[in-house]
Amino acid sequence: MDYQMEELLPIVSELAQKYAGYESTSITYEKAQSLMEAVLFCLSEYNNSYTNSLVHRDISVKEQYNIGAKLLFEKVEDIRKIFNEISFQFEDFGVKCLYDTVQKGIPQFLEWYDIKFCPQNAIMTLDYPLLIDCSSLKGGDAVYKYIRAIQIEQQFLGAFDRNYVVSVLEKYNSEYRDMIENICSIVLTNIIGHIAIKKSFNKTEFLYEEYLQLSKVFGGKSISDIEKVVKELIKKMVSQFYENDMNIFEYLCYETNNIAVRIFTANQHGQLSKVFVL
Repeated sequence: MDYQMEELLPIVSELAQKYAGYESTSITYEKAQSLMEAVLFCLSEYNNSYTNSLVHRDISVKEQYNIGAKLLFEKVEDIRKIFNEISFQFEDFGVKCLYDTVQKGIPQFLEWYDIKFCPQNAIMTLDYPLLIDCSSLKGGDAVYKYIRAIQIEQQFLGAFDRNYVVSVLEKYNSEYRDMIENICSIVLTNIIGHIAIKKSFNKTEFLYEEYLQLSKVFGGKSISDIEKVVKELIKKMVSQFYENDMNIFEYLCYETNNIAVRIFTANQHGQLSKVFVL
């Protein structure tokens, strides 16, 4: 929604007075720009929310800003709640980047996030990569989407024995503790191999005959065809281990194309052992 400058300036001016403690209205140009961004951020929060239906009512820009600010506050409280929930049994599997981003970064965000004067700044860097892209989001919006994804990843990985997950990561990269990669992608790819040929998770290593079976399952198929197969296998897994949790299914399906490309390329060169590692 487009706003006129004359609608925004009074809100920015009031925010500037609060920032300066009502002692002076003199702030730097950079800070004034930042406060304008803060106002626009809260307005976008309003416009992107379920309250969007209120846009058609006779509601002032100031009211929209206040509602947006309230929604943002509630979002930060949700971030705090989700973080507290996952922290009790959080598992980083020894991956330093995952630990630092979540266990150090989120508390830093919750402590220092300036929800009133600079909500567009997330404070923390979201270094550990997800299966989804948060780069287009800022501030609390980015962290909220991020922590929800981490929650789903913890649910996904939590269904498997820790030793299995660690063994897969070690086979994938002996220095996995220092890598900056999404570990769900690595584990999910390996699980796809198990489900495709009904291989037990209790047994270690894929045998030569099993790689031949996998080659037949995915052979003669295009990348898009393999992607469809992978999606069906994920659906079967979610049904078997997660009671058809659609949040987990939809999140994992963001990786189907990447997995399909890896399988297609590896199968073409007889290197499925590089994809299905354990």
